Amino acid sequence: MARPTRPPAERLGAVVLQRVARGDSDLVVTFVTGEKGLITALAKNARQSVRRFGGNLLRPGTAAWYHFRQRPGREVAFVERGEVNPKAPRLPADPICAALAAWALELVRAFEAHENPAQESFKLLLRHLAALSKTTDFSPPALEARRLSACFSKRYLELAGFGQATDDCSVCGRPDLRRPDPAGPDSPSAQGRWWWDPRTGGLVCSRCASLRGGLGLTPLSGRLAAALGSKGGLESANSLGEEDIATAENFFRTMASLQSGRRFKSPKVINELLSGA
Repeated sequence: MARPTRPPAERLGAVVLQRVARGDSDLVVTFVTGEKGLITALAKNARQSVRRFGGNLLRPGTAAWYHFRQRPGREVAFVERGEVNPKAPRLPADPICAALAAWALELVRAFEAHENPAQESFKLLLRHLAALSKTTDFSPPALEARRLSACFSKRYLELAGFGQATDDCSVCGRPDLRRPDPAGPDSPSAQGRWWWDPRTGGLVCSRCASLRGGLGLTPLSGRLAAALGSKGGLESANSLGEEDIATAENFFRTMASLQSGRRFKSPKVINELLSGA
C-alpha cells in the first residue's frame, strides 16, 4: 500500500502569539498570519534546535517567515523552520514594552480564528509592534507607549466588528462621539458628554447617563472623548494625560473581556510594572 503523499511546506509571514511546552523538547505555537488567520503548529524539538529556529524565532511577539506543513483535515500543523525577516520590527527588551506587546498579542489571539484570513489585522499588528519598537518612553507612566497601545486596541476592536461599541451609546445608539463639540474639548459643554459603563464595557451618552444619575459610570473628559471620536484617534492625541490614558485602557480592556469571554493576563502585569510593584 502506497504511503500518503507528504503535503508541501508553505512559507508565510507570521507573528508568534503564544507558545506552550509539550514534552521535553517540543513546542505548540500559535501564530497569526494574513493569509490564514490563526495557525496552531507543533514545532518538534524546537527547544533544542538552534539551527531551525534561531533561538528566538518562536518567542511571542516575533515577526518572521515560517515554513508550515499541514495535512488535510488536521487542525494542528507542523512548523518546520523559521527565517529572520530583516524588515520585521524588533521589540526592545524593556518590561513595559514587552507587557504592552503581550496585550496586543492576547487581543489578537482572542478574536481571530483558524483558516479565516486576517490581512488587515495582521498589518495593524505589525505596524503597532513597529511603533512600540521605536518609542523610547518606557519609564512610568510611559504615556507615549500606552497611548500607542490604546490606539491599537480601538482600531483592532473596530476591525474585529465592534466599531459601534467604541463609537455609539450602548443604551440608545446615539453616535455623537464622532461629532466634536463645537466649543472645543475643554469647554464646559464637552465635559460629561460621554461616560462608560464598567459593567457592560459600553459607552453611554450624557442623556442616558443622566437618567441613571451617573451611578456606576465613569466620565470621559472632553479631550478623551474628542480623541476617541476623531479620525487621528488616540495616536495623535499628545495632550492626553495619565488619567485619560488609564480611563481609555480600562474601557478597551473591559470591553474586550466582555466581548471575548476571556480574562486577559497582561493588564495585571502592566499595572504592576507601572506601579513599581
